Amino acid sequence: MPIPPAAKALLFGRNPHQPDPFDVEADAAEALGVDTYQADLSALLSGDAARALTGVPERGHLRLLYRGWMLTEEEYGELDEAVRALGHRLMTTPEQYAAAHYLPRWYPRLAGYTARSVWTEEPDAAEAWRAARKLGPPPWILKDHVKSAKERWAEACFVPSDATREDFERICQNLLDERGDRFERGFVVRRYLPLKVYGRTPAGPAHLEFRLFFGRGRLMAAEPYHEFDVEVPDFSAFEPLGQRIPSPFFTLDVAMLEDGGWAVVEVNDGGVSGLPPGLDPRDLFAALLDLR
Repeated sequence: MPIPPAAKALLFGRNPHQPDPFDVEADAAEALGVDTYQADLSALLSGDAARALTGVPERGHLRLLYRGWMLTEEEYGELDEAVRALGHRLMTTPEQYAAAHYLPRWYPRLAGYTARSVWTEEPDAAEAWRAARKLGPPPWILKDHVKSAKERWAEACFVPSDATREDFERICQNLLDERGDRFERGFVVRRYLPLKVYGRTPAGPAHLEFRLFFGRGRLMAAEPYHEFDVEVPDFSAFEPLGQRIPSPFFTLDVAMLEDGGWAVVEVNDGGVSGLPPGLDPRDLFAALLDLR
């Protein structure tokens, strides 16, 4: 007898120690008739991956889409192993997760569409300074392999044009302090792109930025990153980029430049990418779970 095709379901990564933004998404999945399960991230991060999945059926052939907080490649791999031990599999493999999650993995595939970037493999500020000089003089943007601290723009993210080496190393230390034990691997230094400012948020200037969701290489949704009342442009020109990232579900954040052009400013795994305010999760899940 042939094995029936795996049923698709959502696996929400919950952290009891943080505010949970996924209740609305769980309601949306229920409205679609999609089964949902929980992963206890506190158990996963404490090394007990099996306990993290106590609510998932012990045997079956589910294909689970992870929706939850960001995990490191190693943590995601532990989640994948625990899911496979129950007979299921994640829709995105650990290798595919890392391909969209870490800038050094995706940057070579999109170098012509984003800011020129260099990086270190360790949090070594002196090495990062030497690498940054290859970009030419600042301004630069500083982040780790995954995430910036743009909420502390002046202290831990933006390197101004008149910055000295001491200034740069201080910003590196501030970034390390801000990211704490979630700092990922090494420093990334990027050329500053003059983006079109469209408004302001409590953290500073907000740019005309959109989040594009890709499933199986196809553009599935595009919405303003911020809660701006703007018309969504035609992003069909970005569709070929969906074939460049070897992941079944990822996002591109794209922003308008001051001169009217567009640039990719970030890439991430779709499972850990927040939904823009204007995107109905029912529309996204229905399209994604319908993919072959």
